[in-house]
Amino acid sequence: MLKVPFSPPDISEAEIREVIEALRSGWITTGPKTKELERRVAAYVHAPKAVCLNSGTACMELA
Repeated sequence: MLKVPFSPPDISEAEIREVIEALRSGWITTGPKTKELERRVAAYVHAPKAVCLNSGTACMELA
């Protein structure tokens, strides 16, 4: 049987701080962090707007 080696996650202290900040803010699914991500994604793909959804299925239904 082929053994696939375990690869531990590579999570930086900066990423941990961002998660802690988001959790403490009380904004888990919507709010300023989500709006900032949507703004950045839209800019990255040169689109006027972008929207974050909760799953790939929701994305496919929206498309």
